[in-house]
Amino acid sequence: MNKKLKTFIGLFIVVALLIAQQPVAQGPQASNSAAWKVTGTGAAGSSDTGVVTIQGIASGTPVPVSGGFQATPQATSSYAGSAFDLAATAATQVKATAGNVWGWYGYNPNATTCFLQFYNSASASLGTSPLHQFGIVAGGSFNMAPGSFALFNMSTAISTGETTTATGSSQCSSAMLITIIYD
Repeated sequence: MNKKLKTFIGLFIVVALLIAQQPVAQGPQASNSAAWKVTGTGAAGSSDTGVVTIQGIASGTPVPVSGGFQATPQATSSYAGSAFDLAATAATQVKATAGNVWGWYGYNPNATTCFLQFYNSASASLGTSPLHQFGIVAGGSFNMAPGSFALFNMSTAISTGETTTATGSSQCSSAMLITIIYD
């Protein structure tokens, strides 16, 4: 193979590799941004059937959406969990009826490990059938962040207690500072 042909093939390969590495345009660009427009109708917060039109997808035919089209965030409590601030060592009622525990965070100011106990009862007694116990080290902070699913459900009520052992009834010397997220 002569030198000119080798140079041409080498140059061709380099150009082909450079072209192959160019980014592929995805999403709205100046030339096609109208094709990605999403519009909707229907009263906010209503149970009316709304219509969402996604232009440039298939035929652009409106797609019905049951339950209405919601474009603004809600500030009502029906869309958020409740928070209960706890600072007691005795058994404490968080919610008098059934509910879900979504998360909690707080601090243990004690010089020893304390246990946060959860009860499925409106009037719990420390150490009497706690369903869930979580140990928190002395001087430690803790966080169980809310997620997509509730951590657990209490079918009767939600109560808590703070003790020196996982299933015991001896209260911690100082109250942990806890916020419980529930619904």
